[in-house]
Amino acid sequence: GADLGAVSAPCRRTSPYTPGFSVGVDAGRLGSSVLAQVQLLVTASASAFADRLRNEDDPLSLVDFPAFAAGEIGVRGVSLPASLLAGLTPPDLEAIRDAADKARCPALLLREDRPQPLADVDIAIRNDATSRVQRLSRAANILGSAQLGISIEGQDDDERFELAASTVREAIHSINSFEVAVLLEAAPGVAGDPGRLTDLIKKIGGFRIGSLVDFRFAHDTGDFEGTLRRLAPYAGTIFATVGSAAAGEKPAAASKDRTPYDLEAGLQAILAVGYQHAICLDHAGGPNAMAAMIEARETIERCINPEEDEPDPGDPEVGPEEGE
Repeated sequence: GADLGAVSAPCRRTSPYTPGFSVGVDAGRLGSSVLAQVQLLVTASASAFADRLRNEDDPLSLVDFPAFAAGEIGVRGVSLPASLLAGLTPPDLEAIRDAADKARCPALLLREDRPQPLADVDIAIRNDATSRVQRLSRAANILGSAQLGISIEGQDDDERFELAASTVREAIHSINSFEVAVLLEAAPGVAGDPGRLTDLIKKIGGFRIGSLVDFRFAHDTGDFEGTLRRLAPYAGTIFATVGSAAAGEKPAAASKDRTPYDLEAGLQAILAVGYQHAICLDHAGGPNAMAAMIEARETIERCINPEEDEPDPGDPEVGPEEGE
């Protein structure tokens, strides 16, 4: 089996949801003269709906989630946390992949939601963590996901930095046949500082390594736009965790569920450095998750694909050419 833990396999059922859409980016309207038309793929994280997906009495299952995300949230791809795949077998993962393909909303990213001790001084612990990465890479391959997001546990010092670099490099080499890129998550520890994370990515080297950054992480650094500009060139996916609570925290009531950062400013920052990949919407969960994610998706639409400017009432009216 996938050997990811123990939850019941997903139910196979017909989904009523319909596919969503992609978002075209007019970067020039964001003030960047060097960028022409690019494409951002707006996706959604299943983490925001983990309580529903774990609830056997809720009709929403992992097999349904891609169609739900496309039809209800309006996105064109999904991210799945590894914790929700615990105990599933390869046929279960294939069922999710097939349902995602049918919904035209593929599982683009598998995200390990537990930091892994890839920089531990104990080689046995590092080897166990590497084995975990290998199993997750196999699961990502079956799901059709080209990206695996991981975070590295442990304090930041020179020894652990070197251990992290060598261990991740060896792990990437061992999973080469799965054709999965590893995205290192910007998180407290060895990769907790934006500069340290970019240095680690460069140290590891190769084309199957990148960053996984969240707008909320960038906000928490105190240099929101600067952090995004620094990390976006290395990013395969950028998360936008919306709402007042960070992922994993207790969600706020709808009336207090305000995102602490400026989503449009974040988009301008990443587009200014040429980012053209996925923006994954996430939320701490609870009753307001879907509404908050839909609002964020609509904000992205308005920002990067605005309506044509209304004609200036003072402009002279242009009529047909003479003789027409």
